[in-house]
Amino acid sequence: MKSLGVLIVALLLKTSFAADGTRELVLFPFGQGAAVQPTEEFNVEVEALNALYAQLKEVPNLYVARFRETNPSIRRAIEENRIRRDRLTPPFNEREADGTWRAARVGALLGVDLAFAGRIEEFSYDPNQREAIVTISGDLIDVNTGEVLISVAETGRGRLGSDQEDPNLARIEAVAQATKKIGDAIRARLAPPAEQPTAAEEKKQPDRKRERAVFTLFMLVLGAVLGGSQF
Repeated sequence: MKSLGVLIVALLLKTSFAADGTRELVLFPFGQGAAVQPTEEFNVEVEALNALYAQLKEVPNLYVARFRETNPSIRRAIEENRIRRDRLTPPFNEREADGTWRAARVGALLGVDLAFAGRIEEFSYDPNQREAIVTISGDLIDVNTGEVLISVAETGRGRLGSDQEDPNLARIEAVAQATKKIGDAIRARLAPPAEQPTAAEEKKQPDRKRERAVFTLFMLVLGAVLGGSQF
């Protein structure tokens, strides 16, 4: 009965998003290229994913979720042999044997509209120059059609100030710079400037994020109640 409650929540949320024109995007974990300088003190894949998530969640009419293998739809697909577990690891922007993008195939299981997948191509820190550099590539894919809407490859650089000593500060700056460029490119593709509301229009519009948050909380509570009910 718990799965029924989760299903009801998912259906109601999807109906709500469709009603206000919101599209759903799943953000997949990044793969790693050969030019990545390993470091135990800074997980560039996680930092880049979090930074890009922060950028994308500000795009108008876009609901962004990070991919999780524990998602009920994914777990069910694995149990029903509709997808192998080894297809749920990076890189996701690769084509399967039948020509479909892996990101689109997994995205279809999740019922989303869009998917973004990529990898960290380059990541390093030069202690002499006190500079970090990162290059991130990726593809924004329409899950329904399999079309690549945009392909990006952006580089960010971060340099320590004269009074700074922690290399991670330069790394964070580099990641922030690269992910902002990617976020801007996705925003331009999904919400061109002509379609984006002006500051005055935004003030007149209801707080959609707050409405969705309240609605989501209500649905989750409802799902928990249904899941705990005995019939």
